[in-house]
Amino acid sequence: MKKISKIVVFVLCCLSSRAQHYPTFSQYIVNGLAINPAYAGRNGVMDVTMSHRRQWLGFNGSPVTTALSLNTPLRRKAIGVGMTVVDDKIGPFSNQFVSGIYSYRVRIGRYKLSFGIQSGVAISKANYESLTRNQQQDALINGQRLVDIGFISGAGVYLHNKQLFAGLSAPYLVNTLNSNFLKENPIILTGGYFIGLDREHGIKPSILVRYVNNSPVTGDINLNYYYKYQFGFGLSYRTNKSLVAIAEFGINHQLRVCYSYDCELNRLKKYQNGSHEILIRYYFGYNINAKNPRTMFL
Repeated sequence: MKKISKIVVFVLCCLSSRAQHYPTFSQYIVNGLAINPAYAGRNGVMDVTMSHRRQWLGFNGSPVTTALSLNTPLRRKAIGVGMTVVDDKIGPFSNQFVSGIYSYRVRIGRYKLSFGIQSGVAISKANYESLTRNQQQDALINGQRLVDIGFISGAGVYLHNKQLFAGLSAPYLVNTLNSNFLKENPIILTGGYFIGLDREHGIKPSILVRYVNNSPVTGDINLNYYYKYQFGFGLSYRTNKSLVAIAEFGINHQLRVCYSYDCELNRLKKYQNGSHEILIRYYFGYNINAKNPRTMFL
């Protein structure tokens, strides 16, 4: 079984390097900044979010992603700033992203429309010595760049009010890395609507559509249920045949913990034990939005 897992992971790593693997998150509904820089300052207060994801447990070299983000509105409420730090590993490859974020919001009737940009540095590393090779002088491996440093930049737009949100983003629109890794840049469309059933119950259907050049369009269909706007549970179906269960817990008005579990529905499910992701968020100065706790779910 271990031998089969190593073979499958190596194939997946090779496919990912051709398909230009970027960090994957299941809790983008909770942490919109992970996929759209226009989200910065959206909640009206400073918040710090940390997430950790372990994908395809049981595979050696499976993806592991750790991310830290911070965003806040400035005194001039139309402006938001933030930053993200991401460490992403898969097989012999590791990638680090550090980006600064700026957003500007305008009011259109009952809605707010945000425009955001992010720019920073990407570091891509390859540790081919960790691979088992039959030929030490493999021409496909020897001569490859082990470390590559480049500039990355992206942009997005985000429309929202207390019930609705919609966004379009290309978080890695510009990429100057010289390696063949991380060359294709995803375009991501999101949208959702919060429906308050009464003062204690609510549901939020939402979707995400992801397009990458030379790859099939993929999508997520999500439905979340909330009780007293402090506890939430939801399911997501991905068109690449996986099911995601998400739970959100509001410890208090400022601290929130989220957990998700991904279950593959394809042939890979025989060789791995699913994916786990945990997220912790802390809001500073939450009293600004205390009268509208449901906005924290959008």
